[in-house]
Amino acid sequence: MAKTKGSRLVREIDVFIRRRLGPSSAPTGDGLHYWRERIFHYFSIGLLFFGLVVYLYLGLTFIQEEAYTNAIFTTFVFLSAVFVTSVRSLPFKFRVGWILFLIYLIGIYQVLKANNSAVGYMFLLSYTLMSGILVGQKGAWFSILVSTISLAALSAILYLPTFSIPYTPAIPFLDYLQLSIVFTIVILITLLPLNSLLNGMLFSLKKEQRYRRLLRREHENLVLAKRKAEESDRLKTSFLSNMSHEIRTPMNAILGFSNLLSHPEIDTSEKEEFVNLIKINGKNLLTLVEDIIDISKLDSGQLQVKNAPCKLHSMMSEIFDSFHEDIKRRGLFNLKLYVKEGVSDENILILTDEHRLKQILVNLIGNAVKFTERGFIEFGYTQIEDQFLQFYVKDTGIGLPHGKENEIFERFSKFNNDKQRLYGGTGIGLSIAKHLVNLLGGEIWVESEAMIGTTFFFTLPYHRLMNQKLDEEAKRESIQDFNWEGKTFLVAEDEEDNFRYIEVALALSNASLIWAKDGQEAVNVFRKVNNIDLVLMDIKMPLMDGYTATREIKTINKDVPVIAQTAYALSEEKEKSKEAGCDDYIAKPIGYEDLLTTINRYVPGNGNLVSKL
Repeated sequence: MAKTKGSRLVREIDVFIRRRLGPSSAPTGDGLHYWRERIFHYFSIGLLFFGLVVYLYLGLTFIQEEAYTNAIFTTFVFLSAVFVTSVRSLPFKFRVGWILFLIYLIGIYQVLKANNSAVGYMFLLSYTLMSGILVGQKGAWFSILVSTISLAALSAILYLPTFSIPYTPAIPFLDYLQLSIVFTIVILITLLPLNSLLNGMLFSLKKEQRYRRLLRREHENLVLAKRKAEESDRLKTSFLSNMSHEIRTPMNAILGFSNLLSHPEIDTSEKEEFVNLIKINGKNLLTLVEDIIDISKLDSGQLQVKNAPCKLHSMMSEIFDSFHEDIKRRGLFNLKLYVKEGVSDENILILTDEHRLKQILVNLIGNAVKFTERGFIEFGYTQIEDQFLQFYVKDTGIGLPHGKENEIFERFSKFNNDKQRLYGGTGIGLSIAKHLVNLLGGEIWVESEAMIGTTFFFTLPYHRLMNQKLDEEAKRESIQDFNWEGKTFLVAEDEEDNFRYIEVALALSNASLIWAKDGQEAVNVFRKVNNIDLVLMDIKMPLMDGYTATREIKTINKDVPVIAQTAYALSEEKEKSKEAGCDDYIAKPIGYEDLLTTINRYVPGNGNLVSKL
């Protein structure tokens, strides 16, 4: 039983020492500072243990001798040492400095009282060594300097008649001088290898710390790479899932209504409705493909803006008409659409990339329509001095969760928590809009409140142009009834379905067509037939691509116009086509009206203007 109590007492003492006197500010193994705290910890324990014994002995001795000044001094030294070593909240440098100062003070006091005292020199030696260990090399040399100056000062106090002391020096001056020189030599001899050891330890610790930093950095890089890989995998899964849904949805309508068109019981009015729905879903599918292409261009740095005169109000009116019809078609009778123009001039003309500005507004308004069932959607702009136009799209929809205003512009971000209604979308429209605004020299941000509504703002530099007279003939070009009777067009196209589309489209204008199924055949036909008026050149073809075929044809006759038609869109195909010698460029899918108006620029049709339906 007594043994158990003794063991418990030892454990309690050990816990007290570790908790009250142990190092606490430095993490385990944290370099030289950690080891200095550990050394100071155990040094403090020894100092307090022996200090208590010495204090009790000297204190009682001084009291018996009625040397109360010495007793007070001894009490001050001991209690201040206890305080500094036990209060761990004090700065480590202060604790070390105060203990070293007390050791130095005791040493000086012992040398002054009995200048042949081994105890005094022992304390001064301890002061120097501990300075080197706990402070460093500079502290060690500083302690040597302080000890040397102190011994010199004590020699003046002890042996010069100028100073009056209450006791006689214990040894002659020469002996004191010899003892001080020997002491200084001993300190130097002791300190030099100690410094070498400390430098080696410091070098090793620094190297270890450097290795730890490198390992920690490598670990952080690996963790970051893992997170990026996981995020990439998540985004890829999200992308494939969104794409599958967004592609299959319009394709289902296109294929479904296409099959119904051939049903004998479908009347003409229903067929017209089906054709219109096929066009709408085809346009949605094309928009999706263009968004994917724009994302790829943004990642590769190939997306560029082309500033040109833009009739702002006309463009906004087109957007309004398009979405107004879309809202009516969806049956959203409780949703109103408004447009607000910030400048009274209806013919205002600004310098910007009209296609990209329209794309930004369409993305933002389409997003508002998707998340707003009732209330209103308003879009427009205001003029900020003479430097910027601030556009906005405001809705009364479901809003955004608090704190998600910046994340909404990240790719594939969706924050709708409504499990009863699935909102479509790829999650890339707003990301594209933000990049386009930045490319146009503006900024975009959003203000939103859940279940109240959302307002997107973006600014663009304001470069107003003088109103220019529009080319009315160019405006009416799209509604002409073209007639190319007597004209021969060479169509280089390896896909029969694509040629069939061009054949039917141009058959209405009485043009004669020659079909070449590859680039080599197109060159051969051009050499044999002399009356070819225009060439429609596909870019990707077997045997010889469209670029090479165009160069060959231009070598034969450089005056015959060549119009490139291609499905490539990831690179600047228009510039490549011009470098190859093409006169113009049409991107697939080719619109009927775009095809006719482009051809008419190079081979004018002899038709009459018809009224716009």
